[in-house]
Amino acid sequence: MSHEVPEEVITVDVPGHPPSSPVPPSNPWLGRERLAGFSLVAFGLFALWAGSDLPFMTEGGVGSGLLPRALAIIIMLLGVAQIIVTWNEVPESTGTWPVRDMLPVLIGVFLFAFTIRGYDFGAFSVPVLGMSVATPLSIIFAGAAAKDVRFGELLIFAAILTAVCIGLFRFALGLSLPVAPWLIGY
Repeated sequence: MSHEVPEEVITVDVPGHPPSSPVPPSNPWLGRERLAGFSLVAFGLFALWAGSDLPFMTEGGVGSGLLPRALAIIIMLLGVAQIIVTWNEVPESTGTWPVRDMLPVLIGVFLFAFTIRGYDFGAFSVPVLGMSVATPLSIIFAGAAAKDVRFGELLIFAAILTAVCIGLFRFALGLSLPVAPWLIGY
């Protein structure tokens, strides 16, 4: 009778690829799926709060607050469903978050928000720069998150996307977004 000794299995984790076996989180509430559900609920609550001053109904019918509230409630319900579905599962860890890679994208979003229509911080105010400055500024900062970015290609992409955004939002859709108030007055 031969006895076979089981071979030892060696696993190697490759950077940039998921680990070979799920790593349990340090806290069961912080599993990937549950955290997504809680994030959806929090986002829905924030949307309800942010749109609370919009009228739900008007004399003429539907108000501007109906759709944001309905979408916020749908998002919250999807988050609750996500939590319920994953309640009895062993959660997979969210792993480490590359904050250094996310930071340029967040800065790009905030730069766009503060520069397109201007913003007053009390003693410091940002002038209205319009889409002609806010869009490429946002794209360039967000593009810095890519590891293989080429600055020349990023500038060309920013210029083309800015022209498309101005043509689409300002002229095709007729939205009252400022293009370059410091240069052309609108």
